[in-house]
Amino acid sequence: MTGASFHAPMDERAPGGGELLRCIFWLLWQCIRVPALLLLAVLEPVVSFVLGSLALLGVLTAFFWKFVEPPHFPFFLVLGISLGFEFALVLYHALLRLLRTNW
Repeated sequence: MTGASFHAPMDERAPGGGELLRCIFWLLWQCIRVPALLLLAVLEPVVSFVLGSLALLGVLTAFFWKFVEPPHFPFFLVLGISLGFEFALVLYHALLRLLRTNW
């Protein structure tokens, strides 16, 4: 075997420029994702209780005052705000689900 025909095998597992950048972004994402997930997971029972209670209480209040029929009661406004609380709870759970996925 002569020196001119010898080729050293390249290590294919060594990260190139793009692979190194991807690893750095992945590590930064983990540094953001894990603490945020832990904080939101700890607060989840409180947030679910508060937002769910406000949504239910608002809907019940809106329908109660709709049946009593006081003058100038903003039924759709109260109902919309109550549904907004429920939508905020759905977004909170979607954010938790997003943070749980490990790309």
